Amino acid sequence: MTFLGIFITIGSIFGAIALLSKGKEEKSLYVYSDYKVLLDAVIAYKEANKEYAKSIEKLKPFIEEFNSYDFSRYDLSMDGKFLTVFNLKPEEAEELINEIGGESYINGKFTYLTLRRIHDLSEVKPIAHFSMKPEDNLTTTTHITYDLSGCITENGEIIEKKWENKMSVFHDPGIYLIRLKVKDKNGNWSDFYEKEVKVTEESGIRAIKAYEGSFFMTYNNGKTLSYGKNDFGQLGIGSLNPIPELTYSNLYDGVTEIACGEAFNIFRFYDGSIFTAGNNHHGELASGDKNALKLLTQIWGLENIKQVDAGRRFGAALDLNGDVFVWGDNSEGQLMNDDYIDSPYPIKLPGVTGIKQIACGSNFGLALRYDGTVIGWGDNSYGQLGLGFKGNIGEPTMTLYKNVKRVAAGDRFSCVITENGKVVGAGNNAYGQLGMKGKNEYLFPEEILKVRDVETLNIRDSLVLAILKTGKAYVWGNFNGPGSKPIYEPFELSGIQYVKASANNGKKCFIIDGNYELNVISDISGKNEKSKVYEKFYDFMDTVHSKTK
Repeated sequence: MTFLGIFITIGSIFGAIALLSKGKEEKSLYVYSDYKVLLDAVIAYKEANKEYAKSIEKLKPFIEEFNSYDFSRYDLSMDGKFLTVFNLKPEEAEELINEIGGESYINGKFTYLTLRRIHDLSEVKPIAHFSMKPEDNLTTTTHITYDLSGCITENGEIIEKKWENKMSVFHDPGIYLIRLKVKDKNGNWSDFYEKEVKVTEESGIRAIKAYEGSFFMTYNNGKTLSYGKNDFGQLGIGSLNPIPELTYSNLYDGVTEIACGEAFNIFRFYDGSIFTAGNNHHGELASGDKNALKLLTQIWGLENIKQVDAGRRFGAALDLNGDVFVWGDNSEGQLMNDDYIDSPYPIKLPGVTGIKQIACGSNFGLALRYDGTVIGWGDNSYGQLGLGFKGNIGEPTMTLYKNVKRVAAGDRFSCVITENGKVVGAGNNAYGQLGMKGKNEYLFPEEILKVRDVETLNIRDSLVLAILKTGKAYVWGNFNGPGSKPIYEPFELSGIQYVKASANNGKKCFIIDGNYELNVISDISGKNEKSKVYEKFYDFMDTVHSKTK
């Protein structure tokens, strides 16, 4: 025997010893890796020749570096649908059968491994499909639902779904490709089904809110700008740094409503979740403790909320079921529970059900029912609940307000808009809050005669801002500024037309008019501060980016 022959023989012996020393798991994995190569080649051969290969030799063109593999222990079945493996130990064969599955089986010393893809073993090849509502005219505030009833799988079973770009709300305009594939009970994935959708920005400003140094401007597309002193972190941006001018933060994306209290704020998002930030001395943040928070923090336990409001140091939320939850300060019975001085947790108000809208005064609350009646509770020291008498109310009590469309509340007085657009109020009138001269307080609701066809009331502290259906604006009460005098009757603000959004922080009124100018009004002299705001959020962002270049 030549030296080379001796070397090969010794090498083969050592190789055999090494192979025998391997665990059965490694052997099975070795066979399985060969199986995957041969399976891919069989499928490729079938696609090219429209039939199954009958021998491994025919697979050569479809296997890279074919000669580097040792296929001597394998063969193909006569119909080409199985890979035959010789002389596997029973436990190794069982392991492969369990791994590959399908129609694989064992026959004596032969193991037959199926060479069909898993989906070939399903009676129905899975097909992914989805529809959307709505499918067209999508904007950055459109809420989208997805229907998968059009998917086809064996027995209708979908074991797993893989989505790409699926969103219930697309917060940014653009073109999005939404894709879906599904897996059936046999482990077979469908091909991707896809839809391309165009999302446009919904232009316009939805609302502005202001109180205690906080100012928010929310666009129809769900983006919000803010500025303020932020000394308790009430802006919710994660710091105590003041924001001197309107600034965008993506932390507000998806906000649909903001309520401002005394150094704290409440944020309602499109999905009905509630977040808070700021001062928390009385539990105003409903966070479970009384620690101030400078970052938006969710109130757990409140879901499907459709409106929020804030008094001086307490908050309230109305859910889709018509139930009302309150938290924070209870010094005047705002929480309707004598067991609490205050509460850092939301409390469901007993007996306050079937509610359409809520309003928080400084230390009292109003809840409008669908039948136009109003429930009141809390501070009633000036008769602000419209009950005909004074004294705090610690239980849900029907007020004398009737045929009401909207409720609003300030510091120790309240006003409502009736179904026919009139304004009726009760409570403190020392500064003309009820829009009339005469008594300092009214225990029974009185109509404010100088305004008609009112659409919106913004009330804060002792100041009232009313927006008419025609887009005109009226004020009465007290601006609470240095040298300010009471305005005892509704006064039309000159130069204001076609109001798009409005707010009132008790010291100033903020109005965005039809020309998208922000009017800041601190008296009735007509000398308003004016600044341009952008109808579209992304026009604002373009301006910001151009300034930073």
